[in-house]
Amino acid sequence: MSIKLNKFVIAASAAAFTFAAAAAVEAADKRYTLGSLGAGTTPFLVNTAWAKAVNKYVPGHKIQVSAVGAATKHQVLVAKRRMDFAMGAQVAYRLMAYEIGPFKKIKGGLAMTKTMKSLFSYPIGVYHAVVYENSGIKSYSDIKGKKVFLGPPAGVATRNVVMIVDAMTGFKAGKDFTQVKMGWGPAAQAFQDRKFDVWILPSAAPSPAISQLTLTNKVRLLPLEENKFGHKSWKKYYSQPARFLAKIDPSVYGKNLVNKKPVLTTGAYVGLVVRSDMDNDLVYKMMKAFWDHLDEAHALSVQLKDTLTYKLAVSAMSGDVHPGAIKYWKEKGVKILPPYKLTQADVDKFKAKAAARKAKAKMKK
Repeated sequence: MSIKLNKFVIAASAAAFTFAAAAAVEAADKRYTLGSLGAGTTPFLVNTAWAKAVNKYVPGHKIQVSAVGAATKHQVLVAKRRMDFAMGAQVAYRLMAYEIGPFKKIKGGLAMTKTMKSLFSYPIGVYHAVVYENSGIKSYSDIKGKKVFLGPPAGVATRNVVMIVDAMTGFKAGKDFTQVKMGWGPAAQAFQDRKFDVWILPSAAPSPAISQLTLTNKVRLLPLEENKFGHKSWKKYYSQPARFLAKIDPSVYGKNLVNKKPVLTTGAYVGLVVRSDMDNDLVYKMMKAFWDHLDEAHALSVQLKDTLTYKLAVSAMSGDVHPGAIKYWKEKGVKILPPYKLTQADVDKFKAKAAARKAKAKMKK
């Protein structure tokens, strides 16, 4: 009996030790989720670089990049403390605060913006409207009757592209062309498989996904037309914060890109946001891990050298900046430009104007 008891005690002690050791490892290895756009986009590269730096230089803390769903959904998850990091943007901040666009069903939008804090900003790149050369599509006006990927459903990027396409053509999804509805990753694969005709995505040039495509295919980029910039949809798009015009040099994609002249396009700034309740010292350590080893991020992709710089990192943030990030930038002597920020008075004014327009339109009917 005593022998059996001793064996039981030994076994129980071993099990307890194993459990305690496992618990200690788990406790020391805290995990975080970072919502991202899909592979082939600039945010995916930046987010991957951020995760790699933290995983390597901040012991006991691991970040996993999740490229599933639209950025707007990620932002809501961060605001609700169900995700740790996400891509943020001044325009998304504005839409959430005003409770419009992809955030029209939420309540307390301005309060939700306060539960996320900015770490840094960067240019998401520029919009690439890609077609196969043998498709016969040479301009936006040729997309009528075609299958077009504008971005994931309910995404801010999709909302922007809808306005751009309307300005360039006057075409409406579902009426003049078929809108392809899927995520960034599946769309990249589907376009390679020629499942649809026009692939529109934001990325710094050269985009890894497009570069891969041009290895074995002749493709064309559709340019914007300046004479269409007077259209109301273009004015609405370009009046949003952090917009810019740019030209893509055809040479960055090699001989299989058939464009001979620089391609006029547009882009925007985005950034990385974090749960506002994340520990200040931890965020500081993460910032230090990433920005003090910027050469490692640049080594991931040639496009990140012009995307991730101190100057751009503090030029287009929104809402409040996380104290951990403020400490890092102050330590580096980098002055943060005033972030884009709205007050309750701004929201009330916007909603009052929207209500007045709605009432006026109703009276006309």
